Amino acid sequence: MNNISQFCTCTDLKCPLHPTNHEKGCSLCVAKCLKLREIPSCFFKLVEKEHIGDSYKFEDFAKSVLKE
Repeated sequence: MNNISQFCTCTDLKCPLHPTNHEKGCSLCVAKCLKLREIPSCFFKLVEKEHIGDSYKFEDFAKSVLKE
């Protein structure tokens, strides 16, 4: 399946929400993140070489942006 967007930087192919594992593109990941008040991991890749930690909360993203 090639449901991945041209701009997708997600490398977690084992994630059931990864666009290559279903037919709904990024929608399922974004919906999950909104419900949990998180930012998708692909956004972190814009400001970090490697995200350290397992939290993707809004606050974590803001801290990463400020470090940049």
